Amino acid sequence: MPRVIASPHGPPPGGPYSAGLEVGSWVFLAGQGGVDPATGTLSDDIETQVEQAFANISALLAEAGLSTSDIVSCLVHLSDLSLFPRFNAAYERQLPEPRPVRTTVGAPLLAGMLVEITVVAHRSET
Repeated sequence: MPRVIASPHGPPPGGPYSAGLEVGSWVFLAGQGGVDPATGTLSDDIETQVEQAFANISALLAEAGLSTSDIVSCLVHLSDLSLFPRFNAAYERQLPEPRPVRTTVGAPLLAGMLVEITVVAHRSET
């Protein structure tokens, strides 16, 4: 049975879905945007949104006992592909080598969101 992953340090889901699910050694997170969970606000700056999205991702992963170094896959939605160079530079600062596989697509996002990042993480068997 999947275990629900939630964090008081991340924004709550915006609809009828789980923020994350742990299934065996895998953790699947719903798309995370740059909403600051303390204020409910969203910056209009892509770099700030990327940093906050990863703070939200990190908070959820921590609840599962994982970190960004356990991420194996990212799916990124950008509201405007002209933001890609700035997004890419901010993204690169957030993840250690080896970086996860990634797909980046342009897509309309909810009001004010410039980026949404969905991740899959894996718990290493030691």
